[in-house]
Amino acid sequence: MRLDMDSMLYVLIYMTLLVSVIGSIFYFCKDLLNHKIKYVLIKNIFVNRTTYSEERLPKQYIVFQKYDIWRYCSLF
Repeated sequence: MRLDMDSMLYVLIYMTLLVSVIGSIFYFCKDLLNHKIKYVLIKNIFVNRTTYSEERLPKQYIVFQKYDIWRYCSLF
């Protein structure tokens, strides 16, 4: 009976170790993937904002800067 309890305890410890290693791998992969996605989104918003201001006529550009429209153009 003692041998069965020891082997069950070892199996439980190994399963806990295996689950924690797999969970850590998933966590780090998810974190790395989220970082890449955030970088791409920030880069695209910045590029869209600069190209929007370059396409305006001088009068439109003054209004663009005066009323801080540029802050909201990244949403388009």
